[in-house]
Amino acid sequence: MELVNGISVIVCCYNSAWIIERCLNALLAQQVPSSVLWEIIVVNNASTDDTERIANKVLQKGHISYQLINEPKAGLLNARKCGIRAARYSYTIFCDDDNVLCDIYVSTMYDQMEKDSGLGACGGLGIAEFQTASHPYVKKYIASYAIGSQLDNVKANFLYGAGICVRTLLLRKIYSNYDLLLTGRCGNLLLSGDDSEMTKLMVLENYRLSYTDDAKFYHVLPSKRLTYEYLMNMFKGFGLAYPILKAYDIALNGKNPSVYILFMYINILFNLLFNILLAVIKRKRVIWIFFWINAAKGLCYWGWNKLYYLSKSLKKY
Repeated sequence: MELVNGISVIVCCYNSAWIIERCLNALLAQQVPSSVLWEIIVVNNASTDDTERIANKVLQKGHISYQLINEPKAGLLNARKCGIRAARYSYTIFCDDDNVLCDIYVSTMYDQMEKDSGLGACGGLGIAEFQTASHPYVKKYIASYAIGSQLDNVKANFLYGAGICVRTLLLRKIYSNYDLLLTGRCGNLLLSGDDSEMTKLMVLENYRLSYTDDAKFYHVLPSKRLTYEYLMNMFKGFGLAYPILKAYDIALNGKNPSVYILFMYINILFNLLFNILLAVIKRKRVIWIFFWINAAKGLCYWGWNKLYYLSKSLKKY
């Protein structure tokens, strides 16, 4: 299907009855110039609640073109692939079901992508909205929840996936040509790093990343995501993904895989021991110990050969 200039907004849902109405109402309230074609695509990803019924009811009230699609295979990556296949327009925004976009979000992202043909993806500015009181550590590590400005993210060749706008054809190419290893959230299981993998591959395809703080959205965080246990589970996912993402960085920087993967092993061991020492002295850093333990587990899981051949096959220079 040939794409038309415009923008598709994909909302991937898993048991989203608690929030989907608010998410979609924010989309229906978008201030988009009449000259810009756009659509809403809701992907119901194996939900067992009233997500589909509520979404359909809300979307019927608006005057925006929409599609409501069922993807029975659980997993965020499967839902995104389903949505990107159905997209009709040249740019795609991934609006998570717990994102409430400001009313100029779609038009701002469209303008950002239109004015720069070398831009592969553009990120927005997430603002936390806590539904209940959070554990003190949550606010300390709030950036882990796709919150805040993304200047540092862009410097590290990644963007968070909440609210991200991408070139539709570019993402289709990535989904078709690469065997993605970090497959995202699957039900209640947190497999981190999928957004970083996607955006690093865009850079490897010779596109750039950017962000704009003008495109703001509320990231609604329910009580179950504000616990210490949930935060630790996220850092477990970050740790397991760390070796793969570092392998991408080795490729992006044109480094010798043999040497730099060895450095990665040494770095993980050093940081684990260093954080254990700090924990003994200051009785802090428990979360980072957990991260580096899982990074070490990631090394064992992925293995030297996998990391080496990944870096070598993707090497940019």
